[in-house]
Amino acid sequence: MFLIDKYAYQNRWKDVPVSYKGIFYLFSLVISFSGIIPLQGLLVVILIPLTCYVARMSITSYLKWYLHASVFIFISLLTFVVTYHQEKASLLLAFPFGNGYLGVSKAALPQATFILMRIYASLASTYFFTLTVPFVQMVQLFKKIHVPIVLLDIIILMYRFIFLVLYECLTIRDTLDLKFAFFYKRKSYKAWGMLASTLFTKLLDDNERLNEVLTLKFDTH
Repeated sequence: MFLIDKYAYQNRWKDVPVSYKGIFYLFSLVISFSGIIPLQGLLVVILIPLTCYVARMSITSYLKWYLHASVFIFISLLTFVVTYHQEKASLLLAFPFGNGYLGVSKAALPQATFILMRIYASLASTYFFTLTVPFVQMVQLFKKIHVPIVLLDIIILMYRFIFLVLYECLTIRDTLDLKFAFFYKRKSYKAWGMLASTLFTKLLDDNERLNEVLTLKFDTH
């Protein structure tokens, strides 16, 4: 079981009807995309401690998830804010570079703040939803809002397949570890190669079996 599923299945609101949590998530997304920065900031401030309380997780563990996402957000916004211009006046921070200046654009900074607040408010809303709604309840919610059965089948299959890959990977890794395959650095490279090769072969096998099951299901219809 993934860590996120562990929190979702042991959260304090697991018995709350999933439709209520779905409506709350939709409402929080509306606020996230509203563009009203004070309201977005208030949403983040409220949802962070609420999520930690409901999901029974520490604030440190929760903020680590933001840290991982923040790396990609920072890189994206950096390419958006940093620009090259001939005139120094149009830049908030300017450094001479070639025939012009490299720095932070004054015009792009408010837009970057707008995008940043939207991203973090959406993240806080999504984390709250995923950490308080187990996958079984999520499927029930999808059925209630009449998600097409074909799409629902694909979602369930993908979810199951992810666990299958993880289980196979951990089993092979533990087997190699018992044989001290990762003890030496040079030997560990060979072990990781064997793991990838074996995992790929087993997944092809499992994929064939899955195709056969789906074919039989299709034929019965």
